[in-house]
Amino acid sequence: MSFTCDMRDVRFNLFDFLDLGRLCEHAPYQDFDVSLLNDMLEAARDTAANVLYPLHEQGDRLGVRFEDGRVKLPPGWREAYETYVEMGWNGLVIPEEQGGQGLPMALYAAAQDMFISANGSFMFTPGLTTGAANLIVSFGTDAQKEVYLEKMLEGQWAGTMCLTEADAGTAVPDLRSSATPIEGQDGKYHIKGQKIFISAGDHDLTDNIIHMVLARIDGDPSGSKGVSLFIVPRMRPDAEGNLSFNDVTTVGCEEKMGIHACPTCTLSFGEADDCEGWLIGGRSKGLRCMFQMMNEARIAVGAQGMGTASAAWLKTLNYARERVQGTRLRDMKNPDAERVQIIKHPDVARMLMHMKAIAEGSRALVYYAAYCHDREMAAEDKAAKHRWNHQLEILTPIVKAWCSDEAFRATEIGIQVHGGYGYIREYGLEQLARDVKIASLYEGTNGVQALDLLGRKVSRKGGMMLMTLLGELGKFLNGPALQGPLAKEVAALCEAQDLLTKTAFSFAQSNMSGDVDYPALHACSFLQMMGDTLVAWLLLRQATRAQEMLTAYLAKTGLAGKDHATQCEDPEARFLHGKIATARFFTHQILPRTQARFQSILSEDRSVLEVVF
Repeated sequence: MSFTCDMRDVRFNLFDFLDLGRLCEHAPYQDFDVSLLNDMLEAARDTAANVLYPLHEQGDRLGVRFEDGRVKLPPGWREAYETYVEMGWNGLVIPEEQGGQGLPMALYAAAQDMFISANGSFMFTPGLTTGAANLIVSFGTDAQKEVYLEKMLEGQWAGTMCLTEADAGTAVPDLRSSATPIEGQDGKYHIKGQKIFISAGDHDLTDNIIHMVLARIDGDPSGSKGVSLFIVPRMRPDAEGNLSFNDVTTVGCEEKMGIHACPTCTLSFGEADDCEGWLIGGRSKGLRCMFQMMNEARIAVGAQGMGTASAAWLKTLNYARERVQGTRLRDMKNPDAERVQIIKHPDVARMLMHMKAIAEGSRALVYYAAYCHDREMAAEDKAAKHRWNHQLEILTPIVKAWCSDEAFRATEIGIQVHGGYGYIREYGLEQLARDVKIASLYEGTNGVQALDLLGRKVSRKGGMMLMTLLGELGKFLNGPALQGPLAKEVAALCEAQDLLTKTAFSFAQSNMSGDVDYPALHACSFLQMMGDTLVAWLLLRQATRAQEMLTAYLAKTGLAGKDHATQCEDPEARFLHGKIATARFFTHQILPRTQARFQSILSEDRSVLEVVF
């Protein structure tokens, strides 16, 4: 099967809904316009279809090889990476003054959408390289930028983030990796320790790998306040640019359930006491610095869910259009009745619509979060900057957790639509399910995201971030849509928002009384409630825009007086009708989950906290 991508929905999100053309009227995006952004979307689709997708199944089948202490990727992957870099994708959002292209993050999200749909395993190396380069842009010295940025953006060197240790896991501040100052060399340290589960930790795509490593400088306090961040290259550059081994050893490569072509490594730093690292961002400020890369990675994980859900949805849609099985229900007693495509069976149509809602809802959520970043960068006053930053902060754990959980659900539904064929490798759904399952686990499990949302984001500054986001919902809920053709759906969203607000207030009361366990017990449910509510909000906003466009389009084309089936013979009218139908489906078939979760949270049932296992 060839690569497919819903380019119309991608463009609808970027230009019809988020209006990137207007964003490009403001610094720092004034060098771009809609025509150029469209050209870049076409280039991204070509890269996805012709460079990345042909390696997708092969990468899963062959996986990586760990030989003589090094990791080797399947044939063709280095060449694909070189092509990817030559086309400029590595530096898409890096500021121009630092050697990148400085494009809007929303455009980058759209490119990721296509790249991940085509080959999720491939995207770890370029994605982590961009994140590491961004850290150097934000916190590095001029000398560090000069040494590393150009080679990373040109694809000669890659990057990683090295947080996790065997005994610490998600509790990153419990790390044991150490940094010892090298006498007479300011900012330079001997690094010693071991990191596990390092994505793209070793490979043969580039000549060098630049690790961003968390460690504790000798004598610094335990806990998060004593953690520092270091640039630790696998190959150490000298003043003339010559490289020598920096005592970074690959101990092993994990055999995983999915993402077989992404090397997940255990790395040992300083086995021979000759590993050198350079402090970045200031002593004992490592976690503060690393949170930039971690939050970018969490949005990227949400994009992984989005891209995978989209790939699963489009594969399943194509299958259901072609697979002929059975008759319509009304003809079941007629042995001579016409056999029909399974897409015409109501239960199959229901599952397809659920997948469509997840794919388009995830896209709306990820693109909007990226757009919040862009609006923050373009804001001309502090109030506007805070407005967009508050939304991005509170959206980040939701994007990561909601999109990854729902993507796995989408792949499971896709397997169900395929029936027995979905369970075998040939049709590709089982690979998507295996590949995306990791998304709910790494970059902080989804339970950690829920605790971050409830314990830090919602409660911060007296709930200011939450109120900012709810204020954005209020603008829509109290606007013209309340009386329009989607009034019934808007009323349902109003009810969901009310339940969400009541739930947040009940948690605040629990915290005030000193009961932190009960809110923690229901943090995941709260995140899902919030995710469902926000996705419904975005889809209904999109449906409102689609309704406006549809009315104008039908009048322009003379289709206004035609029946629904005739209108849907036109691709544009079919797409716009589909946007409206998706929002309605989500509101009536998925959003009601908020009511069940609200009842569960407000039940005061403490059986989980009281049981002895």
